[in-house]
Amino acid sequence: MAELKEYTTQIDDTGKIAISDDVIASIAAIAAKEVDGVAELGTMVVTDFIGKKPTSKGVKVAISETSVELFITISVKKGVVIPTVGKAVQEAAISAVESMTGVNVEAVNVKVAGVAFEKEKKK
Repeated sequence: MAELKEYTTQIDDTGKIAISDDVIASIAAIAAKEVDGVAELGTMVVTDFIGKKPTSKGVKVAISETSVELFITISVKKGVVIPTVGKAVQEAAISAVESMTGVNVEAVNVKVAGVAFEKEKKK
């Protein structure tokens, strides 16, 4: 069964602009992936098992009448300071979503679901 999409809508005297929650999630995902210390979005187990990496994987969007709330799940690289990376993800997501859509981001909730360790290189 198809999942219903939510849209945030901006109306002015020239018409209506509807932005899908998938678009907002994709924007936030791209911004989060660009933060130093983020290994990937979502959980590593699901990514490894499925083998697919959709752009907005690991990002959920809750739309209200005047704003959106983002829920971003990340895995971090070994050795980073997790609160620093989390704060950078929040700032990057807010900046990207607000600048590209004009939609107010009420909150960005970051969940760290794993730590990525580098695989040992064979000699």
